Order: sequence, then structure tokens, then C-alpha cells
Amino acid sequence: MGYAITATSWRQVTPDLELAEGESYVEELPDWLLEAAARNEAVRSAQSTSSQLQAIADEKISPLQAGVDIGEISDEDLERWKAWKRYLIALSKTPELQGWPDNPDWPALPDL
Repeated sequence: MGYAITATSWRQVTPDLELAEGESYVEELPDWLLEAAARNEAVRSAQSTSSQLQAIADEKISPLQAGVDIGEISDEDLERWKAWKRYLIALSKTPELQGWPDNPDWPALPDL
């Protein structure tokens, strides 16, 4: 049993199976392909966490945003809104920081 590989993926096949266009047959998966798959998984995982954190922030911001929009918000709520907006900005910059995607430096959630 071997593998039909492309630049980004693989599937297990028997040696006599006809390969699809762009596939190559190998007996063992090459290290470069395994490393690429691990990197892709790390990116997917980090992006998933980022999406979850953004959803938390959006949930906190939404009720405050209405007050900001109509100019009827308390000073305390305005500070809360600003803290969450700053958090979203920091979160959006996380992929640019050292450690992405394997060990992202996630910003701390506002403690308001």
C-alpha cells in the first residue's frame, strides 16, 4: 500500500490504481508533505480560536454599540466599548506577531 500525493495532500492507494492528474505515487509520505499538513492544521486551529475570540468580543460590543450609535451611552459603558474595540484591533494583529500559528500571543480579554 502506498500513497498518491500532490503538493498539499495525499490519499492511500494500491500501486496498481490509476493516479489522478497532478498526483505522484510514493511508498512513504515525504517529510515536506507531513510538515505542510501540520502547518496547515496549525493555521486552521489558530484561525478557529481567533474566530471564537472575535465572536466573544462581538457579543460584548453589540449592546454597547447601539448606545454609541445614538450618542446615549454612559461614561462607564463607553470605556467598556473602547476596551473591547481595542481588543478587536489587537486580535486582528495576532497573525502578524511572532509565534503565529503554532503559539499565538493572544491579547488578554478586557476585564471590564
